[in-house]
Amino acid sequence: MQREEIYQSVTDTIIEHLEGNLEGFRKPWINVDTDNGPARNPSRGDAAYRGINQFILSLTMMAQGHTRNQWMTFKQAKAMAGQVRKGEKSTPVTWYSTKYINKDGGYVGKDRAESMSAEEKANAGLQSIGMLKLYRVFNVSQIDGLDPSFYEVKISEPLQDFEKDDRAEALILATGAHIEEVAGNQAFYAPADDKIQIPLREQFRGVAQAWYSVTLHEIGHWTGAPHRLDRDLKGAFGSAAYGQEELVAELTSAMVCATLGFSKMTSNNAAYLKSWLGVLKQDNKAIFKAAAHAQRAADYILDAAGYEAKPEEPEPA
Repeated sequence: MQREEIYQSVTDTIIEHLEGNLEGFRKPWINVDTDNGPARNPSRGDAAYRGINQFILSLTMMAQGHTRNQWMTFKQAKAMAGQVRKGEKSTPVTWYSTKYINKDGGYVGKDRAESMSAEEKANAGLQSIGMLKLYRVFNVSQIDGLDPSFYEVKISEPLQDFEKDDRAEALILATGAHIEEVAGNQAFYAPADDKIQIPLREQFRGVAQAWYSVTLHEIGHWTGAPHRLDRDLKGAFGSAAYGQEELVAELTSAMVCATLGFSKMTSNNAAYLKSWLGVLKQDNKAIFKAAAHAQRAADYILDAAGYEAKPEEPEPA
């Protein structure tokens, strides 16, 4: 079999597996209850956003796993004693207003313009001009220092008992990765802060291995920082670079879990799976590239914990 045929055969097998299981997958942790109300601005008395902004912000809240549908600008957060965390990405929204100018090009205040009679408007040569501006807002979960009430959450199901695995705990500790456990719906690595955030252990369903699996996935991303293995971590969600890095992190987790003796299935996050499928269908070498990066990442993690690398598997007879 030619090399290209091997690449395609392996890739087709993985695509078939992912597509066959896509609908049945779900996140392995218990979600925190989310805000089902409209998108609001707490710096404006919780005034609701309108029009397209309402759609954009509510959709972004769901896509990014925020628990509150409350948003404000950097300056508005600062006025409320808050500070947007370093590295957090804003969401663009629009603001439409009407300006009035007279025949001499001078601006006329809105209240004055709207109180003028038709004759006064004609004499002044009054014209209205629509102004559309773009500005950027952050979800309250992206902001530190706000009133504690903004961070209160409710868990949708009873929390689970969690029994720690000593070997896994020691391995994760040995990496030196900065990990924060937070009651929430997100697991991610933030390159700007070099920090990992994971839902509470007690949120995870079933065996404790699920928490270790997700944590090791994020540690997989952590290894890609410039001062570690220096991979491309800048891919936007849905891009080929994003999908490639997700493959690397998931394979890294699988390799390390295997060393720990955990059974590790592919991720049950449907968003990840769809991004992988896009990459695999575009490039039948992607899984091999990802596996090479993942092996280096797994070795990096295991070396930190003092695990000896196993010899290369011999070619089958």
